[in-house]
Amino acid sequence: METIVLWQSKWGTSFHIPLYLFLGGLAGGTLSVGALADLVGGSRPGFRHFARIAAYVTLPAILVGGLALTFHLGKPERGLAFPLFFTNYHSWLTIGGAVVGAFAPLSVAYAAAWFFDVSRGIRLVMAALGLPLGLLMSLYTGLLLSAAWFVPGDRWYVPLWDRTYLPVLFLLSGFSTGLAACGLVALAWSGLRRLGRRGDAAAAPVAEVTSTVDALALVAEATWVYLFLVALAGGTTGQQLAYQVITEGPLAPWWWAFVITGLAAPLVVTLAHVVIERVFHARLPWLLWAKFAMVLVGGLLLRYTIVWGGDLKSPLIFPPQLWQVPAAGVQAVPPVSQLGR
Repeated sequence: METIVLWQSKWGTSFHIPLYLFLGGLAGGTLSVGALADLVGGSRPGFRHFARIAAYVTLPAILVGGLALTFHLGKPERGLAFPLFFTNYHSWLTIGGAVVGAFAPLSVAYAAAWFFDVSRGIRLVMAALGLPLGLLMSLYTGLLLSAAWFVPGDRWYVPLWDRTYLPVLFLLSGFSTGLAACGLVALAWSGLRRLGRRGDAAAAPVAEVTSTVDALALVAEATWVYLFLVALAGGTTGQQLAYQVITEGPLAPWWWAFVITGLAAPLVVTLAHVVIERVFHARLPWLLWAKFAMVLVGGLLLRYTIVWGGDLKSPLIFPPQLWQVPAAGVQAVPPVSQLGR
């Protein structure tokens, strides 16, 4: 008895969906961390600056990400009018459409509240709504893929899209990339001030604090990545194949580029920045630029690797006569106990 590995060249040609998953998770991360800073920061300037930046960063992320998703569809007009055409309410594509439909206008309203200096009470109401909605947005990007984990009967699935680990992994990655995007904008805002243009001198300290918080998020993400790999390596035949594909197979360069660029290197840079600043009393803002940029590149690489890994399906049993034909009305069970479960 041997297994037949199923490999379809479908997801490997997809560029829109990984981009959308990255930007959607990033937008969810920026809105949630900005709303959290607004809710707990009170009138402290640092929290206010960060929340304002996060609100502004959310808009282009959700706009470009939403367009990438919409025009990936065969009929984009149906995506724009999803309440009329998406009627499978158990599908995460439909649920995600509702999440995006609520997320986008709230993001616009929250950014407008900061821009027009609306009263803090109204803004806090938006922040209270935006915090859980932002988390759900990042989480949904993982649930969208992991819903393809199985077909009816829970037998055949895309082994890399693990529904236990993937949603949380995308949530943590959305959180870390959201912080990195806010940190980059804060550095740019501070740089404009130094050039004598309209900027914000208080943005530089915000970027440094953001870097510290982002390091904690990266540690959590790296820990979850390790657990994800352990689960794949010790899982079913399909999961073990997926582990080999991303660690030593055709997707290995992309996967290890994510690990190095998106996790290991930013943590090393964070440590170096702290040592240089505390021990040698020197300020090297370019280190923060490099760190935030690496986190963003790593987050994008993660999405492409995971989506492209969807080409690997769980293996079939060969020869087929080893699979007993079930009686009418009886569900077939694979002859290998762990295969396909």
